[in-house]
Amino acid sequence: MSKVAEFTATEFFRDIRENPVIPAVRAEWKSLERALSGEHAGIFVLGGSIFELARIIEAHGKRPAVFVNVELIGGVAGDKPGVEYLAQHVEGVISTNRHVIEMANSVGLITVQRLFALDLGTTERGLKLIKRAKPDCVEILPALTYPLLVDRHPELRDRPVLGGGLIKDRRDQHAILKAGAIGISTSDERLWKGA
Repeated sequence: MSKVAEFTATEFFRDIRENPVIPAVRAEWKSLERALSGEHAGIFVLGGSIFELARIIEAHGKRPAVFVNVELIGGVAGDKPGVEYLAQHVEGVISTNRHVIEMANSVGLITVQRLFALDLGTTERGLKLIKRAKPDCVEILPALTYPLLVDRHPELRDRPVLGGGLIKDRRDQHAILKAGAIGISTSDERLWKGA
């Protein structure tokens, strides 16, 4: 299985130290074009069509790693053939589903498992799924819950963590990074440049 660009989790984590902000793009392809031209460790694509996305990223030369949220992108399912198809076009997947993460791990994609910290029960179930799936990285949503969660669940420090959602300014970004997250994902383009 060949990929458009070859990135490893090690390279992704090295690059995120340089710039801890990951652009999150829904189906705004102009935003994706701007993100693809930036100096980011990765880009999170949270909607649109996999076919349009593949066309756009294949037209770019050097670019950041592209991660696709399997539950939000159209044209591909979170099954084995779908994950194998993604491995030919992108470098990583984002999912809340343990099975998708496990399949993506098996085909060499970089994996980000999302944990929605809605309440104590949801968080604890999510932590159990993460332990079983063994993603490369965890994304906590909303990001502002990360400092509280890591105090209550120090096992979150066992793997790299990103914060995503509800980040409105640099102050929020710095608070999340100070608590130990390696980076943030945000759709706010004002935060995409520099840390």
